[in-house]
Amino acid sequence: MADPKPDNKLILIAEDDPFISRMYQIKLESGGYRVIVKNNGRDAFEAIKGEHPDLAVLDINMPELSGLEVLAALQTDGFDFDSMPVIVLTNSSELSDRNKAHSFGAEYLVKAELTPREVLNLIGAKLNPAPEAENA
Repeated sequence: MADPKPDNKLILIAEDDPFISRMYQIKLESGGYRVIVKNNGRDAFEAIKGEHPDLAVLDINMPELSGLEVLAALQTDGFDFDSMPVIVLTNSSELSDRNKAHSFGAEYLVKAELTPREVLNLIGAKLNPAPEAENA
């Protein structure tokens, strides 16, 4: 009887809107995840380098460094993007932003197109992929 707990995985939320970051923090923590919240890109960059979260959720429009600038700085530092899924969660529906995020291997989500539940389900799927043949 395996318990589908998230194994205390660490998620970084980089979002400058305190309402949005708090909402996701509460929902994720109630689901068993540990959560770090940063309200600017520079702090998010430092947290990714120092805390090694299991997944990062980055807004694009943040003070200090944008979410895309965080990804570019990580790439410059030789960061292994395969080691940490990244979700860019933003209000921007600009194709150039989407393409730039995808170039780093990040999932790109527009806030207005998804409910918070859909975002949380995607986070869970990224961190706990379903086994290929669990009932085989």
